[in-house]
Amino acid sequence: MSAHARIAGLLVLLTVVAVAGCAEPSNEVLFSKLSARAETGLAEAQYNLGMLYNNGIGTAQNPRLAFQWFEKAAKGGDPLGSYKVGCYYAGQFQEVVPPDSEKALAQKLVAAKAGYMLAQHDVAIAYTERGDPREAAKWWQMAAEQGDVTALVALANGYKQGVGVLSDPAKSYEYLLVASRLLSESQARGLKPQLDQQRKAIDLDAATLAEKAAAGWTLQPTALTMRAREGIDEARRIAR
Repeated sequence: MSAHARIAGLLVLLTVVAVAGCAEPSNEVLFSKLSARAETGLAEAQYNLGMLYNNGIGTAQNPRLAFQWFEKAAKGGDPLGSYKVGCYYAGQFQEVVPPDSEKALAQKLVAAKAGYMLAQHDVAIAYTERGDPREAAKWWQMAAEQGDVTALVALANGYKQGVGVLSDPAKSYEYLLVASRLLSESQARGLKPQLDQQRKAIDLDAATLAEKAAAGWTLQPTALTMRAREGIDEARRIAR
């Protein structure tokens, strides 16, 4: 074998070893390592361990244990743990805890105030159901700024009808435009009749300003929302 061939073979071997060394641990190993970190009291590890139990990753699905770890995470100051506790009280896995709308809202408010988009979305729905459109609009606004399409459409309807906010047809048109641009092409088609109707309700100058504002709209996801989107990648990072 030539020297060149031996060097090429060595490089291939080193590449294989390097890739193997970077491979993610199995879900079972992840569960074991994360359990150890959670037992030390690390709230983020407790939340992620709860998610493994919640979804049956690396272990058998066990909602009851998941809830226990979510509670520990929440008490340790992790707002995502609070959100999941709120989800359970909102009716998820009713065999674990009976639904309790007051507890659900209280826990989700912790996460909403910390900036979690899904919590803000849920809190807005809760206040809508309680007949408090003004408080709902406040949380819809926060969720909309992070790109929540439901929040954008809810605000558009609010500005159209003057519910929870002052009536502003142009602002309604603006929010619908932003929502349509965040949707898939097929979903946007479903919103088009409402968008066209709102466009006809305002004059040309107002429409032009609304379109310019919508074009310049930038999503502003919070650090907590971005953290939640990491999903299992955060669990892997904590378990290292």
